[in-house]
Amino acid sequence: MSARPAPKRSRLAGNSPVAPAPAEAPAEQPAPAAPAKKSRPKVSFYQDPDDTARVRAAILHTMTTEGSRGLSQFIHDAVMEKVEQLEARYNGGEPFPPVGPRELPQGRPMGE
Repeated sequence: MSARPAPKRSRLAGNSPVAPAPAEAPAEQPAPAAPAKKSRPKVSFYQDPDDTARVRAAILHTMTTEGSRGLSQFIHDAVMEKVEQLEARYNGGEPFPPVGPRELPQGRPMGE
């Protein structure tokens, strides 16, 4: 029978949980080779499956006349049209101040 290998020593061995961690030299950041491709962040929402089917059907049956080639573009155009209506009605046609992620109320409204 062969001898058992020696157990590996933990990297935490000998460290105190209250002692500050030793300062490490900052890692060198490589310079970006080329500007990264700008991608739009994904936005998701809940929708009834029947309504989603209607949206897809509307895109499919009107893509040659309306120009929407995909679900994302269709939804973007529809949402921005509504946003422009709200800005015109409530903010003199000017954009509202930006609101960051997680700044809108989340969850179900009370009493629902």
